Amino acid sequence: MGSECGPGGSQSRAVWCSHPDGWTTLHTNCDQAERPDNQQGCFRVCDWHKDLYGWQLGAWNQCVPVVMRNGGGQRPAVCSRGEEGIQTREVGCVQKADGEPAEDAICEYFEPRPRQEQACLIPCPRDCVVSEFTPWTLCSKTCGMGLRNRVRNVLAPPLFGGSACPNLTEFQTCQVGPCEGEESLYSLRVGPWGPCSVPNSRQVRQTDKALKESKKRSKEADRLSKEGKNQPRENKQVVGVNKQMRDDEKLYKEVEKTPREGEKPPRDGKKASAPNRKRIRANKKADRQADRPRRQKKMKNKDKREKKRKEVKERLRERGKVKDPETRELVKKRRNKNRLNRPGGKFWDLQVGYQTREVSCQHKSGNMEALR
Repeated sequence: MGSECGPGGSQSRAVWCSHPDGWTTLHTNCDQAERPDNQQGCFRVCDWHKDLYGWQLGAWNQCVPVVMRNGGGQRPAVCSRGEEGIQTREVGCVQKADGEPAEDAICEYFEPRPRQEQACLIPCPRDCVVSEFTPWTLCSKTCGMGLRNRVRNVLAPPLFGGSACPNLTEFQTCQVGPCEGEESLYSLRVGPWGPCSVPNSRQVRQTDKALKESKKRSKEADRLSKEGKNQPRENKQVVGVNKQMRDDEKLYKEVEKTPREGEKPPRDGKKASAPNRKRIRANKKADRQADRPRRQKKMKNKDKREKKRKEVKERLRERGKVKDPETRELVKKRRNKNRLNRPGGKFWDLQVGYQTREVSCQHKSGNMEALR
């Protein structure tokens, strides 16, 4: 079967020389260079080739008027219902496996060649439709020569080769009246407002301020340290102060070892001298005075917590007494309202921001100048 089907076949035909009157003559009477071939290769189609080959159809091209295709004709000046046209497409026989082109005779053996042309209707061209002009705007200047404009909108865009839309804006010079003094060469141009921006919160501003102050203090400390290197006398004073602080610390430790009133002296029998005892009493008094604000604040916070605890207990007690459903619902609504109105609720999301816009000075020639 494989040798009888597929490519490799041959076709032959009879070729002879004939007189113009129709009778046959010798081959020598005809030009042998123009003699057609009497044999050619062919593809022998078998039934099982139907699963391997098929027609491939292309997309329809744009509808072309019949008059333009034939050439020499003119399109009608007035279009009422449309114009007749023709569409074409590519049709070819291909292998179904890889899409490789094949001889059309293979596909024609199983199925007639699909049509390559079809009639179509070209809609009438529709021109662009625009609205009427709006009234002229006010003159751009209150005195002297200015400009005004008017605009119009597109109602229907052009289709099917219709005419394009005309100009949608017109400008015209205007002059309300002569200026009393010298005409100004400059004018202000104000841009649109930008988006609303929320400024930084108070906490952020305070944080930035603290950072700036810390940087300033560090710079001051660096400056003082550099100056200290150049002044050895001051270093000696600092060393003396440090030594005095160490002596005071030793003295304080010795005082801690001394017995209080009513206590027995240490076994070694050492006692602090009178000046040291006075200094110890002064240091203890200073410590108590420095610790007094902290103790007062602690007692104040304790009183606040106790007061709040009592209020919560009283509220819970009152809530347990309420048994009426209507009263309970009223208390619930009031509680929800208070929750919404507290900071961080829904009604506290609004913040006051600011907007900016560009203001520039423009010369009569169109150049931008600096604001003065």
